[in-house]
Amino acid sequence: MSIYNLSSHEIDNNKRRIIIPLGAIEQHGPHLPITTDTIIAEYLANQISKKISSYVLPNIPYGVSYEHKPLFNISISNDLLSELLSQICVSLAENGFSYVIILNGHHGNMGVLQYVPQKVVKYNARVNVFGINYWQLIEREFDHAGFVETSLMMAIQPKLVQMQKSKKGYVDEKRLRATYSTFLNNPSSFKITRNGVWGDPTKASKKEGKKIISVTVKNLVRSIKELDDLLRM
Repeated sequence: MSIYNLSSHEIDNNKRRIIIPLGAIEQHGPHLPITTDTIIAEYLANQISKKISSYVLPNIPYGVSYEHKPLFNISISNDLLSELLSQICVSLAENGFSYVIILNGHHGNMGVLQYVPQKVVKYNARVNVFGINYWQLIEREFDHAGFVETSLMMAIQPKLVQMQKSKKGYVDEKRLRATYSTFLNNPSSFKITRNGVWGDPTKASKKEGKKIISVTVKNLVRSIKELDDLLRM
């Protein structure tokens, strides 16, 4: 349930779970909006909240996207994002929430999420904070503005997808996926794509997007339930 339009009297925050959708503002090729990561993270968060009792905070649209220079990006530093998320989590704890999930929609934010729980526990040891990168649960090779993200956006916000402008980007299946994941940590790494696309969006479809959403939500719910089980051990 989105907390956005609720009054404080409508929020039952006693040991309740709350989800923070975290995205980014950066180029997604010529055919997708700059808010793609944020839109996907917020949509998935709301889908999760329908299956597991939880609230959803308004999204955080700013992230760490320096890898996209000189292509369009509006970035904040790792330190700033870490401090922002940590203070939000501490404030949530002070207001009665004991379980926070940061649902991340952007690769460049991954480093920050490793440290937020460690920072928060220094201020309040009673709150559990977990960072989840949704694309690790989609059961297929991920991309950037390629087949997967384009299909997701066609299923979530089709009016924002300009398929007539979609073009194949950088594709090289010879190298290890781990190599690319490491490479993307470098500033300006997306220059090798030329058009900002990592993958091939031209065959994306709404139907495939719905399939990906179904699998991803199922796996996200499973992962959260498994975290619950681990907390009770």
